Amino acid sequence: MRCPHTDALRVKCQAVLDVTEGMIDQQGLISFKLSQVAKEAEIANSTFYKLFESKEDLLVCCFLRNATANHFDDFEALHPGLTAVERVLLPIVFTFEATYFSPSFNLVRQVAVNSRVWRLASADKAKAFEQRINLYWERISDYLKQAVNEGELVASQDEVRELAQAITFYLSGALSAYECRLIGKEFLQEKRQTLFRQLQNVFKPYGWREPLTLAQFERVGVRVHMYYQANRRDFNSCSRCMAMQAKHDG
Repeated sequence: MRCPHTDALRVKCQAVLDVTEGMIDQQGLISFKLSQVAKEAEIANSTFYKLFESKEDLLVCCFLRNATANHFDDFEALHPGLTAVERVLLPIVFTFEATYFSPSFNLVRQVAVNSRVWRLASADKAKAFEQRINLYWERISDYLKQAVNEGELVASQDEVRELAQAITFYLSGALSAYECRLIGKEFLQEKRQTLFRQLQNVFKPYGWREPLTLAQFERVGVRVHMYYQANRRDFNSCSRCMAMQAKHDG
């Protein structure tokens, strides 16, 4: 099922996804019904099913429009002087900020990547989802390779691949631990410092010219936060998601 091809349908698609994310925040992933989504988005059921075939389609599209990979090129254009290490930090910090500005994103992210979910989405949406996930991994790998080329990191191809995996696994664990709201406060240190210190541990086994500093981590964090603030009305738009897909397909 393809993305909407007219402005009118794009507006309706955006409304449906806004309502869906609101319901996920309020009711969780299990309780909300497609008929309720259509009603609150004020569109006919027939129009709804022109846009989405299933709940899996909704979840995949909620992920796609919030995907951090939609923003890296625009952010780099705004900040052309980023260092190699700062570029490596981009996917990490963007993921943290995406879950801050769209609280349902972490839950959607965890569920949508399950193959029993995204494989049940319509073929076009499943394909776009797979492409966007791999684009994220590709970007992390490319930033690490740039760090190698610029002399900031000494690493073999296998070590670059391993570090890309370590960064992604770190993100999954960190977000799950803090966002689940299950773990008692006595077991968790202050979030910002803990995230940085654990990321330092991810970086340490590899041959960085200089160790990762808190100042670098916070500098990128502030810039990404300000970027999201400035683009708050647009950061999770269907138009931005479709533009990224068109760029990838082109």
